Amino acid sequence: MAFSETDISLLYGGKLLHGLPRPELFAPALRRRENQLLLPADAVFLDSGTIAPGLFLVAHGTVELVVSAPGGGEKIIEFVRAGGLFAEETLFNGYRSLYSARTITPAAVLRLPETTVDDWLHASPAFARRLMGVFAERTDYLQKDVVTFCTKGAAARLVCYLVCQFDKAPCTPDGTLSLNITLPRNKLASRLGVSDSHLSRAFNELEKQGLIVKRRGGIFIPDVPALSRYVCPAGCDW
Repeated sequence: MAFSETDISLLYGGKLLHGLPRPELFAPALRRRENQLLLPADAVFLDSGTIAPGLFLVAHGTVELVVSAPGGGEKIIEFVRAGGLFAEETLFNGYRSLYSARTITPAAVLRLPETTVDDWLHASPAFARRLMGVFAERTDYLQKDVVTFCTKGAAARLVCYLVCQFDKAPCTPDGTLSLNITLPRNKLASRLGVSDSHLSRAFNELEKQGLIVKRRGGIFIPDVPALSRYVCPAGCDW
C-alpha cells in the first residue's frame, strides 16, 4: 500500500522539508513506493550494523532507537515522532548504524537513499542549509543530553527531557502546562537511563511537592517556573 496524501503532506510539513521552495523537487522521492514503509507496531525496520542505511523521515507514528546493553537487554537512546528524522549521522561516511529502529505505534516512515539526499543537496541550496541546521540542532541536543545524564538525578532528568527538551523551560501565558505522555513508563525509564522504580519515585516526588498533578494520559504542571527552580536550584544550565 502506498502512502496516503495525508502522509505526503505530513512529510512536507516535517522538520526537514517544511517551507522549502521548489517542493516539486522532492515529490518523486516522497511518492516512490520503494522508499515508503508502512509499518505495524513493534516492527524492526533498521538493524544495528547496517552500512549507509540512508535518511529516515517519520510521517506519522513513534519510533524507538535501540542499542544492545553490555549486560544484555536493550537501551532506548531516543524516540522519533511524526515530523522527525534519524540516521543522518551515517550519511556520506560509510558508517554503520549503531542502533536498531523499531516502531512503538503503527507508523509511516520514508527511507531516502544517500543518492537522493545527495541530489537534493546539489539541486537545492535551501535544502542544504536546512540539513546543516538539523545537524547543528542535533549536536546541541546531544551535548545537553550528555550533560543532563552526567550531572542530574532522576527527577531533574525527567523534567529536562519531558518538559524542557534539554532547553529552557517553556513559557506559557499563565505559567501552567499540560503534557500528554503516550510513552510506556518502562520505555521512558530506559530513555532516561533510570530504573522503572527510580522513575516512579521521581514522579511521586514531584507530585508530593505539588509541582505536577497526574492526569489520565499525562500530567498538569501548575507552575512551570517553580518546577524548573525545584529541579535546577542553581538555575537552568542553558
